[in-house]
Amino acid sequence: MFSAIVHICASSHAAGSPELVLTTHCTVGAGQDSMKRNIFVALATTLFTTPLQASEQLPEMVITADRIAQDEATISADTSVITRQEIEQSQAASVADVLRAQAGIHVVSSGGAGKATSVFLRGGNSGHTLVLIDGVRVGSATLGSFDWANLSTAGIERIEIVRGAQSSLYGADAMAGVIQIFTRKATDSTKVHVSGEAGAYGTSSGRMSITGKTDAHIGYALTVDGLRTDSVSAAASGKEADPYRQATLSGRLTLPVGDGELELITRNVDGRTSLDGLGLTGPVDTLNYSSNTKQTVNSIKLTYPFNDTFESSLQLSRSSDEVIGRDPASSFHNSDFRTRIDQLTWNNHMDFDQLSLLAGVDAYRSQGNSGSAGLNNSIAQTAAFAALAWNTDWADINASLRYDQNSVTINKTTYKAGVALHPLDSLKISANYGTGFKAPSLNDLYFPASAFSAGNAHLKPESSKGWDVGLSWQLDQASIKSGLSLTWFDQTYRNLIVWQASPTFFYSPANIGRARTQGMEISANASYQHVYLRANWTYLKAQDSTTNTMLPRRAKESGNVIMGTELAGLHAELAWRVTGPRFSATGNKKYMKGYQTTSVRVHYTINERWQLHARVDNAGNSKYEEVAGYGVPGRAWYAGLSTDF
Repeated sequence: MFSAIVHICASSHAAGSPELVLTTHCTVGAGQDSMKRNIFVALATTLFTTPLQASEQLPEMVITADRIAQDEATISADTSVITRQEIEQSQAASVADVLRAQAGIHVVSSGGAGKATSVFLRGGNSGHTLVLIDGVRVGSATLGSFDWANLSTAGIERIEIVRGAQSSLYGADAMAGVIQIFTRKATDSTKVHVSGEAGAYGTSSGRMSITGKTDAHIGYALTVDGLRTDSVSAAASGKEADPYRQATLSGRLTLPVGDGELELITRNVDGRTSLDGLGLTGPVDTLNYSSNTKQTVNSIKLTYPFNDTFESSLQLSRSSDEVIGRDPASSFHNSDFRTRIDQLTWNNHMDFDQLSLLAGVDAYRSQGNSGSAGLNNSIAQTAAFAALAWNTDWADINASLRYDQNSVTINKTTYKAGVALHPLDSLKISANYGTGFKAPSLNDLYFPASAFSAGNAHLKPESSKGWDVGLSWQLDQASIKSGLSLTWFDQTYRNLIVWQASPTFFYSPANIGRARTQGMEISANASYQHVYLRANWTYLKAQDSTTNTMLPRRAKESGNVIMGTELAGLHAELAWRVTGPRFSATGNKKYMKGYQTTSVRVHYTINERWQLHARVDNAGNSKYEEVAGYGVPGRAWYAGLSTDF
């Protein structure tokens, strides 16, 4: 029992989720002042010496913000879309690495490839962001969050990020926002892509995809992906490398059903990584300690347009998350946690000339099982939601309301309202206000009682409320295209669930946490002929309102600059990432200094069929940590070859 408890605590700390809450004032030293100057200089150079751009603007239609396809210009929510082109240009193997370049997002990994990885959106805890894959909830029902360590970019078509409370449409876990991953769809003709790569740390990977459509209009898309790497030691002070192996199978089958379509979607991930244990002073080398992870998504969705104004969709899905820890030398590290989420979603959309109405039902059941911990429980939630949008030439107004009924804790009603104003053709002014909540996880409620800890079946849901205001400007003139956006946000969290220790070191959760996150995000795009640039900067004040200390692992300032060019079949890109100082543990403990990394990526098209690509990650060989005591890779070279036919 004690080993299971320690496993949970270690995983939580490694993944960046002892997150309680938030923060006070960060002491600014000379290093941070220098970093501030670098960020401002980069953005000033971006905005005033290079024509801003729109070659990398949001696609015309966005789905996640309103649960239906909407023109990006009419959406009030702060939304970003990462296109397939941007994913391929980044040459990133994992979705987590793609997200690192986004405004308002902090990604932390505990020790290299395949190790527990958390995403913090606008300063919220990792469990405050709902993660969807093709509309399906994913994550661990016991921990109440999603581990990004094994999510490959294989078969990914695009990623949509919606910032701010979205519980009024998506329910629990959407307090800080929603990140939805859309997988590859069928193409009209058969296309095959094969690629391979090798490089530093004994890394090799291969990927193959095939998409197409039959004469009977049955569409298909299938991707297989595998990666092997020796990686680095999970413990920063360790000498033994902790390797990682990952395999992904992703597929979609689309069948016509009258005027509608039936989609069958599957995604299966199998990862195995070696880990290091915790010593008295932090992580230490631990031989033969490993973790096997399996994450699956299976879904069937029927979409049918009854007429020009009314469309209905019904989706049945199951996602599962299984993590097995094994150490032949010590039962201390042995554990098993298996969870699944069964979900039914029914959407009904009516679209008139200027008015759009959405109503639906969302029901899901989370089941968790652990032989090592003696856990076997479930939670059911059923919700009804409705939303409307009114669109005119000068203003777009939206509102949504949702009622969630929970089988084990109190029910919640959440709401959101937003407006997007268009005083000029190229200018959008937006404002949003919304509420959110997160239901207690299975561990929070039911972790079996022992001499060391116990769950609390009387917990209330966590809750939040917040607002954001944004300005967005776009310009498209001949060879010069540009875009600039600024967003201010403020969100408060109450009844946060905190595992606290008694004087006898007995741990139990309680609704005692309060937090506030506020700040500003700036994003800019620019292109002129064959040159483009993307940049963002985030200022975040994330504070634990109960202790007036900083939320761990969230930097007060962070930014990204990506410069690229395409000329005569050559595509080259330089990426610069800056992260400011922060603390790794609650209570302003374990200070981590700020750092900067630079990556170089090159892609060369030999002919219509063959392409070469190469990159250098962390070209400056920066020494830093994302979680105190855990290692990160240094300078790393990779090269590969791909073909399309």
